[in-house]
Amino acid sequence: MAQTQGLVQRLTIAPGAALACAFIGPTPTNTEVLFVLRENSQSAAEGSFENNLVDILSSAAVSRREVVAFHADDGARITAIRIDPA
Repeated sequence: MAQTQGLVQRLTIAPGAALACAFIGPTPTNTEVLFVLRENSQSAAEGSFENNLVDILSSAAVSRREVVAFHADDGARITAIRIDPA
């Protein structure tokens, strides 16, 4: 499991596509692009979890808090997020 750590430099949410792209890194020019995708085949609980990931990302972006996003070694889909205490 890979980790990407840094500030949420940019967050783009496409509600119609149920997709959010997060640019995470130490500076706006040094980021990794990760995503959260809510699929139609997911259960309500899984969909709620995906929504919460997007809420965490947007909250971190607004408050300028650093996050650690977890994703597969060979993928960019966020599976978990950690925000350390300030």
